Amino acid sequence: MNLLKNSTSPYLLQHADNPVHWHEWDDEALTKARVEDKPIFLSIGYSACHWCHVMAHESFENEATAAIMNEHFINIKVDREERPDIDSIYMKAVVALTRQGGWPMSVFLTPDLRPFYGGTYFPPEPRYKMPAFPQLLLGIAASWQDDRENIDLAGAQLTTQLQTEASMATSGKRVSKEQVENAAKRLTETYDWQHGGWGAAPKFPQAMAIEFLLRKASTQKSAPLHALDAMSRGGIYDVVGGGFARYSTDNDWLVPHFD
Repeated sequence: MNLLKNSTSPYLLQHADNPVHWHEWDDEALTKARVEDKPIFLSIGYSACHWCHVMAHESFENEATAAIMNEHFINIKVDREERPDIDSIYMKAVVALTRQGGWPMSVFLTPDLRPFYGGTYFPPEPRYKMPAFPQLLLGIAASWQDDRENIDLAGAQLTTQLQTEASMATSGKRVSKEQVENAAKRLTETYDWQHGGWGAAPKFPQAMAIEFLLRKASTQKSAPLHALDAMSRGGIYDVVGGGFARYSTDNDWLVPHFD
């Protein structure tokens, strides 16, 4: 049963007629996951999010996909504008897993709320170098049944990483030179020299990564300058008012998206 019909959130109400058995984030849903020993599929978005609507139409309105979700998962839908606390926690997990974030945010959790896999938009068929969402659901469901040990290990490792990062952020400790160098090296290694930027479409301007590398020695400046040049030559750049759109819907920075 879809339990979003009595929600006060305009975003959740947009999903009230989905065949997915959506829950809000509440004690009932979390208890149900523990009692039934099922993983949680957590979907976070907001009303004006274009790709949230795309994934909803392609997957959450699809009877076959919904049947897989309902059989194997406790499905929870969250409006990030109403619950920025939940959004913040699991966005950190998605960024740690994929090196980029965005919405819709799609996160798989153990019943004790430890994230073990996640991403943003997943297509109904394999494309954008991503698996089809139904295939992903079935794969995670199979792993939950047959490879629980590795799922628990992945959840524990990611939780430890996030706790360590949170501790460093509040402890006042300085980031070591080695950590800075490793971060710069990793960003350079994962840079998309063909199209510019990081990751595949939809491509987001990684402002923090660009600023960080620009502050490095001149040997580290080729990637951010290349990224800025690619972005400025594409349709994502506003030639009238200046600045950039929120992200590009394609790999070449040609087609901007406006939220």
